Amino acid sequence: MIQEYQKNGQTLFKVRVYVRSTDNPDLRITKQAGGMTSLSDAKKEEARLKKECERELHQVEARGILWGDLLSEWNEHCLKTKVATGQRSKLNQADYLGSMNKWFGSYRNKPATELNPYVMAQVFEGMKASGMCYGHRKKLKQIVKSVFDFGIQSGLLKTLQRSPTFDVVLGRDQEKKPEILTIQEIQKLIKLAYESNHSWKRVWTAALLTGMRSGELFALTWKDVDFENRLLNVNKSHNCRLKVIKSTKAGYWRQVPISDELERVLREQFEETQGEEYVFPRFWEWGKGLQAKVLRSFCYVHGLPSIKFHTLRACFATQMLRSGVEPAKVMKICGWKELKTMQHYIRLAGIEIQGATEAIRVLPFRLIPQEAAV
Repeated sequence: MIQEYQKNGQTLFKVRVYVRSTDNPDLRITKQAGGMTSLSDAKKEEARLKKECERELHQVEARGILWGDLLSEWNEHCLKTKVATGQRSKLNQADYLGSMNKWFGSYRNKPATELNPYVMAQVFEGMKASGMCYGHRKKLKQIVKSVFDFGIQSGLLKTLQRSPTFDVVLGRDQEKKPEILTIQEIQKLIKLAYESNHSWKRVWTAALLTGMRSGELFALTWKDVDFENRLLNVNKSHNCRLKVIKSTKAGYWRQVPISDELERVLREQFEETQGEEYVFPRFWEWGKGLQAKVLRSFCYVHGLPSIKFHTLRACFATQMLRSGVEPAKVMKICGWKELKTMQHYIRLAGIEIQGATEAIRVLPFRLIPQEAAV
């Protein structure tokens, strides 16, 4: 566009040119110049500026979309597909986006293509150095891959054919045996809790006798307790981050049988909290998600293995399995959908290998205790 204007009594011309990307309408390059004394000079300048704009636009398009813009597009896509259809919670999606911004935030205003395999390897090494566990790093690698896959499939990353995460090797996970309590330690924990009249004594006992998650116990109401049929109806859970009562983690309700010991605990609790909606007190630590800190502190003071609250659920499952309860029943009571999760507790309980070594006989005689021999 050429415009004529007056300056100091002289007629001059100014030129303004812009070129818009056909792939991304929001992307355009604009240039302008002024001070030309003739229309022919203005037209020459217009042609020159147009070539410069086209050359610069081509360079920008070749670099591709910025990482920050790609993340925004990916997030919007996930909200419309995975979150809207219930495949992923809005909270989880926000966590994933937050992790991407935390670890790759320095590339937000740089082309996404600059996140090559070398850069990726450096970022994931930084995660490892910070103490992030293998499972978390593996999950983040999957999320990064999903961002690049979205960019490639949507045409936002035209110069890439596959995600740079393909060349990132995380190494092998060094498995650690999960924290767990023996039956003797479980009994000691509850005995000490009752002897000291700890305010959490019935909460911990209920967790060990039901395998319920912390949020499920927090949300348990007296309407969910069926003394007549000796059943607990587990149909909701408390989210301490959002401060809301929501569905259970698996998304469906289940029932937990009320044993003789659990009935005793619940009736004692009922005598204390008559008229209350919820079964257990609303401890401020519990509402803030600090239930593990309370339990760890108690265990530490009394010389017990320091465990988190969720370990009580693992203790319930392993003790049930060791007592001979069928894995399918334990799986149903605890609300696990996948057999893979159940196999973890079967392995922890050791029931799949019990007695296997009795098949091996190598001694030619029966061992006699030394006392008997004397």
